[in-house]
Amino acid sequence: MKITFKHLSAYTIAAAALLCLPSMAGAQSKQKGDSLVGVINKHPENIAAHEAYLMAMRKDSAGVVKQYQRWIKQFPKVAAVQYGLGRFYTGMESPAARPFLLKAVEMDPKLADAWQELSVDAERWGEFDKAREFMGKASAADPNNPDYFFYYANAFEKDNPQKYREMCNELIKKFPESQRGAQALYWIAFREPDLQKKKALYEQMRRDFPVTKFSWSNSGMDEYFDLLLSESPSEALKLASELAATPGLEAESKDAFEKDAKLARQFVAAEKLLAENKAGEAATMLNEIKAKRWGSMPQTLALLKAKVAASGGHPQQAYDTLMKYYAATPARSLKAPLLAYGKEAGKTESAVYSDLKQRLNADAKEASFSLEQYLASGKTTMQDYKGKVVLLTFWFPGCGPCRGEFPHFEKVLKNFKGQPVSYLGINVVRDQDEYVVPFVKSSKYSFIPLKDVEANRKNLPARGAPTNYLIDQDGKIIFKNFMIQNHDAELMLEDMIRLLLEKQV
Repeated sequence: MKITFKHLSAYTIAAAALLCLPSMAGAQSKQKGDSLVGVINKHPENIAAHEAYLMAMRKDSAGVVKQYQRWIKQFPKVAAVQYGLGRFYTGMESPAARPFLLKAVEMDPKLADAWQELSVDAERWGEFDKAREFMGKASAADPNNPDYFFYYANAFEKDNPQKYREMCNELIKKFPESQRGAQALYWIAFREPDLQKKKALYEQMRRDFPVTKFSWSNSGMDEYFDLLLSESPSEALKLASELAATPGLEAESKDAFEKDAKLARQFVAAEKLLAENKAGEAATMLNEIKAKRWGSMPQTLALLKAKVAASGGHPQQAYDTLMKYYAATPARSLKAPLLAYGKEAGKTESAVYSDLKQRLNADAKEASFSLEQYLASGKTTMQDYKGKVVLLTFWFPGCGPCRGEFPHFEKVLKNFKGQPVSYLGINVVRDQDEYVVPFVKSSKYSFIPLKDVEANRKNLPARGAPTNYLIDQDGKIIFKNFMIQNHDAELMLEDMIRLLLEKQV
């Protein structure tokens, strides 16, 4: 199988950075590989040498396999050799990895790297209990490794949230200098639905993991800024200004915080103008703001623009402003304001729905596909799902974000049991077909897996994984390019589906 970027796991990419190997091609790569063969011949137990060899020879898959076959015969009792070939296959996200990794840990139960790779491989098979067990053994074999502890803690996030939190707190205390501590706190804050608790977590991150040392804290502070902007632009301004003035801050981070501060000043100024009954000037100022593409800031801006328009005596403009945003991203927090502005503009709830439906259908294109199934013979087409709302996701077994999103989808879809809603998953990496059926059966996820052939689908581009679509009962694509990763997003997806089912906002 040809190795491409999409086949490489995040662990593979991280290993490349860790090893700091220069980019090589042709003769240089072979020369480096040959020298590492000599090292491994003398020291076959050297894990670092195996990692370096795999990176040096990453463009010669066939050569790597042949070399390891020779080493396995030459060193039949050396765990690192079995690990090396298993590691090669997990780096390619290949189902061939497991036997070699199991052999490695049988020979050396303390080989934490092999337990880690077994855990990664088990995720691709949908064997989440095994993945957790393997990661636990990796952490036990190397208790001073924050990476293993972090991933072991994350394995409890879905089915034992309390234990997940406890382990993350233990991680933070045990490894205060590790990026993993900041990462753990970032995800806890991101997933926390209670706003006051969320803010407290961000304050903890700011205090215990300074932005000058921890990249995850930069991401966390960006989201904290967005949260404060929605509640109090002056507090958001204070945060961004203080962060931008942090001594020792990298230029890129300083520039980002300064841009946030400028943005907050514009919001503060607009609210001041609004308080002075200068709605026109406030509207002019808000129109100059360039919204970020991601996060909650675009929603905050849409709400403030609508508020300004309504204060200026233009309820229809306020309604239109919010409707435009809601139609693209129907966050639940926008529903009540949309209906309120609609009422001010003289519209009933049914009229609001009619406007929304018209906007959603204006540019909607028909979805079309004819794809083979994994769990049944023959093909299925879009026509088979007419009369149903379809949640469709493009994924592949090695895609971590895809696997992370599935539980959120399942949680939402439980609310529509017995209703005409179908859930399809199209595997975009056919080299990983061997994983698919075991993944679906082991995970017990409810989506119907389909085999992708790009030529056999229309108006359903997959620019990456996951790529998500929500298709109405007439086969039209209504929502696209959304991701469901936390509680608020789950509520949004629920409302999106209900909107298509019940014909109301």
